[in-house]
Amino acid sequence: MMIRDATEYDIDGIIAIDHIAAIEETRRQHIREWVRKGCAIIALIDERVVGYAVLEYTFFSCGFISMLIVQKAFRRKGIATALVKRLEEICNTVKLFTSTNESNAPMQAFMASMSYEPSGIVHNLDEGDPEQFYFKRLKE
Repeated sequence: MMIRDATEYDIDGIIAIDHIAAIEETRRQHIREWVRKGCAIIALIDERVVGYAVLEYTFFSCGFISMLIVQKAFRRKGIATALVKRLEEICNTVKLFTSTNESNAPMQAFMASMSYEPSGIVHNLDEGDPEQFYFKRLKE
């Protein structure tokens, strides 16, 4: 497995593994924007995109993992762990946040396994499915 910055040439591969991008133009636009801004990293196996993650600094000027997706067939193989560890290495703030829906138990378990602490809940983003925020203090 290889982790590297996403480039314009990777956009189609990223879109292909993102089930939301398959049906929503808005997500495809976000992916193109993240890649152009240099916010996206990808995981490759045999030169094929199998996962991606996005690190932004729009959450109170702190690092925020706004997207983390691993293609279903490649889950539970350490790809998400490798992507998040890479984002932790390159994050230029001491605080790193992320979030997931309260209904997403696998992501919540993953956050706990990566030593992220629950940091609060925001209601009314997705109707009936509050957003759980997580935090990790990185090395200063």
